[in-house]
Amino acid sequence: MAKATSGAVGLWLLLLLPLLGEAPLGLYFPRDAYWERLYLDQPAHTPLLYVHALQDMPGEVPRFHVGQHLYGVYHKPLHKNDWIRVEDTGLLYLNRSLDRDSWEQLSLRNGGFPLLTIFLHVFLSYPPLREGECHWPGCTRVYFSFINTSFPACSSLSLREICFPENGLSFRIRENRPSGTFHQFRLLPVHFLCPNISVAYRLLQGDGGPFRCAPDSLKVSTQRVLDREHRERFDLVATCTMRSGAHEDEVREPFLVTVYDEDDSAPSVSGVGDTANAEVAFRRKEGTVVATLRVFDADVVPASSELARRYTGTLLPRDPWAQEHFRLEHVPNETRVAAEGGGTVRATVHDFKLVLNQSLPISESRALQLDVLVNDSTFQGPGSGVLLLHFNVSVLPIHLRLTSTYSFSVSRKAHRYAQVGKVCVEHCWELSGVRVQYKLQPSGVNCSALGVLSSAKDTSGTLFVNDTEALQRPECDELQYTVVATDQETHAQAQAALLVTVEGTYVAEAAGCPLSCAVSKRHPDCEECGGLGALSGRCEWRQGDGKGISRNFSTCSPSTRTCPDGHCDVVENQDPHICPQDCLRGSIVGGYEPGERRGIRAGHGTCSCFPEEKKCFCEPEDSQAPLCDDLCRTVIAAAVLFSFIVSVLLSTFCVHRYHKHAHKPPIASAEMTFCRPAQAFPISYSSAGARRPSLDSMENQVSVDTVKIQEDPKWEFPRKDLVLGKTLGEGEFGKVVKATAFRLKGRAGYTTVAVKMLKENASQSELRDLMSEFNLLKQVNHPHVIRLYGACSQDGPLLLIVEYAKYGSLRGFLRDSRKVGPGYVGNGGSRNSGTLDHPDERALTMGDLISFAWQISRGMQYLAEMKLVHRDLAARNILVAEGRKMKISDFGLSRDVYEEDSYVKRSKGRIPVKWMAIESLFDHIYTTQSDVWSFGVLLWEIVTLGGNPYPGIPPERLFNLLKTGHRMDRPDNCSEEMNMPVGGVTSHPHLKVQSPHRGTSCSACRACCSWCFCTASCCSAGSRNQTSGPRLRTSAKTWRR
Repeated sequence: MAKATSGAVGLWLLLLLPLLGEAPLGLYFPRDAYWERLYLDQPAHTPLLYVHALQDMPGEVPRFHVGQHLYGVYHKPLHKNDWIRVEDTGLLYLNRSLDRDSWEQLSLRNGGFPLLTIFLHVFLSYPPLREGECHWPGCTRVYFSFINTSFPACSSLSLREICFPENGLSFRIRENRPSGTFHQFRLLPVHFLCPNISVAYRLLQGDGGPFRCAPDSLKVSTQRVLDREHRERFDLVATCTMRSGAHEDEVREPFLVTVYDEDDSAPSVSGVGDTANAEVAFRRKEGTVVATLRVFDADVVPASSELARRYTGTLLPRDPWAQEHFRLEHVPNETRVAAEGGGTVRATVHDFKLVLNQSLPISESRALQLDVLVNDSTFQGPGSGVLLLHFNVSVLPIHLRLTSTYSFSVSRKAHRYAQVGKVCVEHCWELSGVRVQYKLQPSGVNCSALGVLSSAKDTSGTLFVNDTEALQRPECDELQYTVVATDQETHAQAQAALLVTVEGTYVAEAAGCPLSCAVSKRHPDCEECGGLGALSGRCEWRQGDGKGISRNFSTCSPSTRTCPDGHCDVVENQDPHICPQDCLRGSIVGGYEPGERRGIRAGHGTCSCFPEEKKCFCEPEDSQAPLCDDLCRTVIAAAVLFSFIVSVLLSTFCVHRYHKHAHKPPIASAEMTFCRPAQAFPISYSSAGARRPSLDSMENQVSVDTVKIQEDPKWEFPRKDLVLGKTLGEGEFGKVVKATAFRLKGRAGYTTVAVKMLKENASQSELRDLMSEFNLLKQVNHPHVIRLYGACSQDGPLLLIVEYAKYGSLRGFLRDSRKVGPGYVGNGGSRNSGTLDHPDERALTMGDLISFAWQISRGMQYLAEMKLVHRDLAARNILVAEGRKMKISDFGLSRDVYEEDSYVKRSKGRIPVKWMAIESLFDHIYTTQSDVWSFGVLLWEIVTLGGNPYPGIPPERLFNLLKTGHRMDRPDNCSEEMNMPVGGVTSHPHLKVQSPHRGTSCSACRACCSWCFCTASCCSAGSRNQTSGPRLRTSAKTWRR
């Protein structure tokens, strides 16, 4: 506050002090709010808390004053403040006890609501006339959480209730201000009412911190002046410790100090310096930013109310023309810069932009220098807060030029307003602020069928059919014009020749066609007629994508090249019948998204418009439209006749075959299944005659055909092109059949595939599993993962079409190989059977087993990299395709096609106990590491040629055996010398399997055999090094080589 220079002025100031709410001499509160608890019947003179004031200048002494009223939830006065008083030291205390009668009176004045919180104001000067206006930094609010009970027993208080207030600790301290006390630990009511409780406080801030907590008084103060540019925020922690004998308890509370900024940093130039060079050429429109210069200030961005006063930028033009045509715009932006004390602090980058104040004519040409005076008016030094910036501007003239000759073609059947093409002066797409008018001057013959309209958007001209009668005359084969482009301000001109060739023969249109193409709602009706703007003489149908409300909606258009495109151009604006989809000013019915000013931006289904009624309709496709024309009906009739003849012949053949082999007993094999199309499977499933599912399945039993499956156009395959054959395998709720697909993925003819489906007793739970597998297979693409070809999801049960595996499951394939003989591991055991001269198709060598394991590990590596967990990796879920290629399958439905001895029934389905990791069995945790465990068991299956893991042990007993450390024994066909002491995968599921390199050496074979055995049998010696064979090592990517 400025000093009074006379006695009269000083007297006025003394009279005004009681009316001011601001702190005298710059004193300020370090907090804008305090919190404390208040109880019924708390004794009078109970100390409540301390408020503190910090100095703006040395020598200032605070004088605290409490407001005259208590306030409630609506920030309205509840009662005169008869209970709270404040001392000069900042101590707030109870003047008298707040009894139940006072409590009920306050609650009544609170609108009848329970009184939960009351507050009062504390000022650093006399309370103002408007006491309800409390603004930091000269005023703070003290909130009391009112508890409708007496003070609790001291022994019942928790340590946090003893040590800290309920709403945390945060403070605001101005930079460059004298040091002072801003907080005192200790909850005064607890200390007053429970004097036997003793606690100790500490402030954790690291070495060299600027704050100090006095151990005796527990006052927290600053030890030195704070600098916001050095550090803006201190995230400290306060601890409170209470010791009871040898036992010690501690609680912690965040202690946040924010350093507030003052204008103590001078502005400086940033980026390119204090000078910017700019050219004004094609972009000459008012509001164009010509150039920008940046000024950096280490202080924070000023408040919007202070910006104009604090930072000023003044344009200093040297002539009146520059002052009239340019202006300066100031845009401050917050940024973060490295602080001296580490981390970052906020700062400001001021952009001073030189902007065109009005559009410039194309003939304008001059060079000038503009200076800008930047003044940080509140900067107090040291140094200067003033900068001088410079803009060197060159205004260049523009010369209108047109291409020497334009050439277009147009159909003789084109309707009026059909757009033929565009003419444009050089750089018209870059021009702004320039208005160019185009005109056509016909040459010679009276065949003026075209017009031109100028576009203000891109400074171009659009050619359109203006006279259809002239266009239809036979003698008008070539239309010759001169295009004239004129700048409307300077009248400068440019000319060019235009030649338009008229093509085709005119054919009269059928009677009754509408004036607007947009009226048609159906594809056939659309292309039978023309309309205004039709370039070819017929309207064009744009087929939408059918994906809800989409910009690519179905509609009938005069030309899909220009309508609809979301913009009502200069030609379409001539008549509402041309393209109401872009230009309608009226109502739209149905599902749609409106354009920016008019028209339809996006629509649902088919959008049709009626310009006379000023209405458009966006509705789903018309279900009454005919599905087939005459040609289609003829083809269908021929196909039905052909199918009937084939059916008669096939039935005759089957009857003849039955009588011929009638003496033979019937074969209950899936091979007898008659091939039938996929539509023949029932849409509504019946459980009659089927084995009753378990109780949990019955609870979830809802007809799966009632579940609507959303169609995926990319994967949907026509059900009529899929012919189902014999059953390859089945379980309780699902089965897999062999099938043939016609024109699969664009291939000619039929392709053999496998089809996965649910059985008729399946529930929604199994359908969800099949849908899960469908969605998963869509994402994967790997030579060792079964490939998805498509699905039939509409008008019938869900069918998944997948790759056909010639040899079935790996488990069956391995067991079949036993019939060849047990001597597959011999002197030549390392060779792959594919290298033998005449190998039996089922014969396997050790090299084959290594290859199988290698292929499966590559497939699992891919799934792990895709962040996918299989959860049921076993030989029965590995398929063997042509060329003995391994294919990982059964991702979602496999739990329903398991063998009984492999699974244990739980409340939600069967689980493969013998292949599951311990954490999966006991904690239901499935990760890539649990797949590694299953891979170890799979290797055991490979070495034993399809053996059943943990032989002789029922799955129910395996839980406890695994828990006690039981593991499988070494397979008999893996010799002792091959048993290299490496750690097993199932002993260390977090380890990574380093797959063996493919080769023909004996050592590689032995290494792999040892690897297979040790993986499954979990040798515990695995810390010793090995010199050959596979390795186990820790890695995040478990399956990578």
